[in-house]
Amino acid sequence: MKDELELIFPSKEYKEQIGEFKQEFIQNNENEIPGGGGLEREETFETWMQKINDDLSEEKSKARGRVPSVLYLAFRKRDKRLIGIIQIRCALNEYLFEFGGHIGDSIRPSERNKGYSTKMISLALQEAKKLGIENVLMTCNKNNVASARTIIKNGGKLENEVIEDNRIVQRYWITLKKRYADGRNKAKDILESNFKNLRIDNDEFKGNISLLTIKRVRKEWRIDVEKRCILANDYNWLEIYPDGKNFCITTMFDENDNIAEWYFDIAREIGEDDGIPYEDDLYLDVVIVPDGRIHLLDEDELKSAYDRKEVRKEEYEMAYKVANEIIEKGKNKKYLDELTKFTTKYLKILRGDEYVL
Repeated sequence: MKDELELIFPSKEYKEQIGEFKQEFIQNNENEIPGGGGLEREETFETWMQKINDDLSEEKSKARGRVPSVLYLAFRKRDKRLIGIIQIRCALNEYLFEFGGHIGDSIRPSERNKGYSTKMISLALQEAKKLGIENVLMTCNKNNVASARTIIKNGGKLENEVIEDNRIVQRYWITLKKRYADGRNKAKDILESNFKNLRIDNDEFKGNISLLTIKRVRKEWRIDVEKRCILANDYNWLEIYPDGKNFCITTMFDENDNIAEWYFDIAREIGEDDGIPYEDDLYLDVVIVPDGRIHLLDEDELKSAYDRKEVRKEEYEMAYKVANEIIEKGKNKKYLDELTKFTTKYLKILRGDEYVL
């Protein structure tokens, strides 16, 4: 879109434009400005500004029975016109979890049906991620087809429909935790790499197996007390995405093809975008080292996301179920021997080495 938008926090500089924005809703016989932080209810600009500044504070928000939130104005860059308004709620209470979601937004009546809502939500999702929100809930009335379409364009997946005051509310989740096999999520540390993916469908395995050949890194990744290296120049990461499972496996090979570790990411789902495998990360991870050590990671992150209502009870329980199954398998030397053979085999196949099956 040639008319790009930018999000700006409100200030006195924009008082006139905000007043015109509000007036346009009134003239259009609209009594509510979704995502406006109560703009339609506040009598003066100054009281509204005080309210949205108070909304930034967890303490002040909690005292008013609200959750902290951040509100942005969406301006069209070419003419600095105020196009929309959008509010990001930093947490969910019971009502917001059912009916309101993390994001509320409005486009002024004269600028609707021009694609601005899709772009505004896209920008807000970037801000939400900065705020630590990694699974975003958005809702809309079922009869608001345009709003649903905008949410879906931004990656929303319908979970269910609920009833509020005789209206049907659709609840969509947008994940910001997708991790892709081609290394794009680690672009700041991986400076040069090659990627190859192979779709497998045989008696041995069904799913995608990818190889990220890491040629040059900004810095090495070293973990554990012995400073075991899992990322460096000339390393290979073989990533296994099995169909129908809630995990993927990254086998980290050093420059001599020795396995540093197997990293199991627990996932909401495994999928593909434009032929690139991804996992929708569910926080919990299991690391198995070839010498038999097993580590369960990021339990605190999963618990925090659960407390913020970004992870449902069923997902929370599923994450631990899958992780415990992996841990039990990892205790079996035969399983590790088979995993070593399997991952080494496909390293060579994807790399194009001569290999006898």
